[in-house]
Amino acid sequence: MNTFIWLRSFFTILVINLLINGPALSQDDGARAYWNAREGTNVFSFQYLPMNMGASGSRAFAPGQYIYPNSAISANIFIDTWAHHMAFLKRPSTIAVNVIGGSVGADFNINAPPEILPPEILPGTAFSQSSSGFSDPNIAWVVNLIGTPRLKSGVDLLNYEPSFSMDVAVLLAIPVGEYENDKLVNIGLNRWYGRIALPLKYHFGVFSPGYMSSFELIPSIYLFAKNDDFVGRTLENDPLWQLEAHLTHDFTTSFFGSLDMLYQNGFQSIIDGNEVAAKLEIGSLGFTLNYQVTDNIIIRTSYSSNLFGDDNLETSFIRLQFAYNWHRSTENMKKLM
Repeated sequence: MNTFIWLRSFFTILVINLLINGPALSQDDGARAYWNAREGTNVFSFQYLPMNMGASGSRAFAPGQYIYPNSAISANIFIDTWAHHMAFLKRPSTIAVNVIGGSVGADFNINAPPEILPPEILPGTAFSQSSSGFSDPNIAWVVNLIGTPRLKSGVDLLNYEPSFSMDVAVLLAIPVGEYENDKLVNIGLNRWYGRIALPLKYHFGVFSPGYMSSFELIPSIYLFAKNDDFVGRTLENDPLWQLEAHLTHDFTTSFFGSLDMLYQNGFQSIIDGNEVAAKLEIGSLGFTLNYQVTDNIIIRTSYSSNLFGDDNLETSFIRLQFAYNWHRSTENMKKLM
């Protein structure tokens, strides 16, 4: 019976930490987002992200991240995620559907570049805009390439001793979010975009609840289609390169923390064939605290702020996350208890 209790605890700790996030572009995936779980597990996650951003003396223009030149921005974003864990070609894999929404508002000063102004706004004029509703939903697919066997049963979990592993993750956003073609500020992007990532994980220490630690490195690239209805113009963006890192450690069997880093570079904006503003370069540092409330529920909070890169950019965001997981076999085991 002690083995059964340990297995149940281990399974719960393992699966509850695997939360595939639906990235609004200015956030990271999160610590332990790509840990593998038992086949057949389902996870539902709700995230709330209040963000504050500003650009002073900077010509950076990153509409998908709500960073506009010479402005102050506040956003309140929510992300609902459903993720299902399975096997694909005998490799652990996950499919996730992310629904994103909320609101964003921006106050522009008189120095906003004329190239991005809506037709009714005269150069040298201060103005404000806002948008709310649903953003572009996305679908994510993750497949383990190296380092993790199939996790079909409790026995597989007992024998699971990871060290180094590598996944491939792809994401595709569908442009059906709220968008008004005469506005600069929109919560939807009115274009397809996608992401390819190679999550790398190295586990060290004893792989047991209360003792687990990991170093995670996630290089990725975002690719964007054209927006041919951007305030009467055509908007293009170069690829956005991103590097994310997490150093995680269990403090107790129900509580872990993480030091987080996110660096983004690229995303040069091109309007009607002409480069506008500067490319994005921003690096953020932060932390994550994750608490397991019950066998099925966790609460997670994160904070991040930019500390290097473009000195004229200021960003900060807080993540509040609630997640619920279930697996039929695990719930049946609880009944036997």
